[in-house]
Amino acid sequence: MYTVEFQKRGLPHVHILLWLNGENKLQTSSDIDRVISAELPHADIYPKISKAVSSYMIHGPCGAARFKSPCMKECRCSKFFPKKFTSSTTIDEDGYPSYRRRDHGVVVEKNGIKLDNKSVVPYSLVLLMRYQAHVNTEYCNKSNSIKYLFKYVNKGPDRATIQISSNSAKSIDTPIVDEIKNYYDCRYLSPCEAIWRIFGFDIHHRWSPVQRLTFHLPRQQSILFQDDEQFDVVLQKGQTSKTMFLAWFEANKIYLEGKSLTYSEFPNMFVWMPQQRVWRPRKQGYMIGRVTYVPPGSGELYYMSILLAIQKGCTDYDSIKRVNGQIYETYEQACYALGLLADKEFIDAIIKASELASGNQLRRLFVSLLVMNTMSKPNVVWNATWKLLPDGILHHKRKQNNLPSTIFSTFTNIIILVSLYMIFFL
Repeated sequence: MYTVEFQKRGLPHVHILLWLNGENKLQTSSDIDRVISAELPHADIYPKISKAVSSYMIHGPCGAARFKSPCMKECRCSKFFPKKFTSSTTIDEDGYPSYRRRDHGVVVEKNGIKLDNKSVVPYSLVLLMRYQAHVNTEYCNKSNSIKYLFKYVNKGPDRATIQISSNSAKSIDTPIVDEIKNYYDCRYLSPCEAIWRIFGFDIHHRWSPVQRLTFHLPRQQSILFQDDEQFDVVLQKGQTSKTMFLAWFEANKIYLEGKSLTYSEFPNMFVWMPQQRVWRPRKQGYMIGRVTYVPPGSGELYYMSILLAIQKGCTDYDSIKRVNGQIYETYEQACYALGLLADKEFIDAIIKASELASGNQLRRLFVSLLVMNTMSKPNVVWNATWKLLPDGILHHKRKQNNLPSTIFSTFTNIIILVSLYMIFFL
């Protein structure tokens, strides 16, 4: 997935996220060193690589060498440069990498100051030599990085608040029109973004495609109609309309292939035809199916979403509630019969939300569950999810105090967790 980000000054830049599969995954520090480097090559041995690294991948000078650098905030580099020398690549307890930066005496001069491996921005040799540009390459082992990138897709365009006022002299008889001083919340387009959109270039893209799967309780599907339509016509639409979910029931009655698939697995072998409102067997390609997220407080709809992740080949609403040949009255009872509840739904809800939600949102969710008194054993939920709830606190404190990750230790994590526990339970 990639997203092009525009700022109010300078050229646009792109955030790209690649998922590695199978044997291509970076499992060890040696695997990371084969792909990512944070060192200066010897100019005599690799003159072209050395020129590219010194031209595009050097940060600074900053710190004690240059306090007036733009990256300096409160006498410290906001990007945590210069780094420390390390003999090997390591992954800290929070999942962030510390790349190998050996002290082998190679330096490069920039603005009259000699810089070594402490000031090298991590790079991929292949990408650097291919594009001859600044390409910061990082090893991603945290969901924070994924959520950070997806945030750019959904945050909307940049905005600017402006005020319309008159500088001319005002007479006594001039009526005062305040309207909170005529403020306007306007969309901001930089020149680069304007040209980008005029030429129709892609701003963000993701692959492979994802099919959003909707579902609903019996006779609770959404119906679209015009304001001037007759009431009888609207009712007729409700009786004859076929939703994606209802069409899934019909497809399972027709095609034997669907008997072994859950609702989210269905798009792998079938294609949703929105015009005909039917599912057809897939002839080429594939697609990932994702059931629409439902919050835990939605009642039966939430319990249905739990069952849809397990039940296969359903042909009606009763078949979703069928467990070992017995049809239960509610979806909640069916979940209990399968052993999916006993506070497990709240644990799964927090774990699922952690994939996209920020740490602050996760903590708010947990507090909401406590306030609503829906969990029978809050301590069980806490013990299963306490590692997710502090998400983002350490990063926020590092950024707030402008300190590198090495300043905070495991003891700090324990203090934060104990504080959260006291807030939630005491």
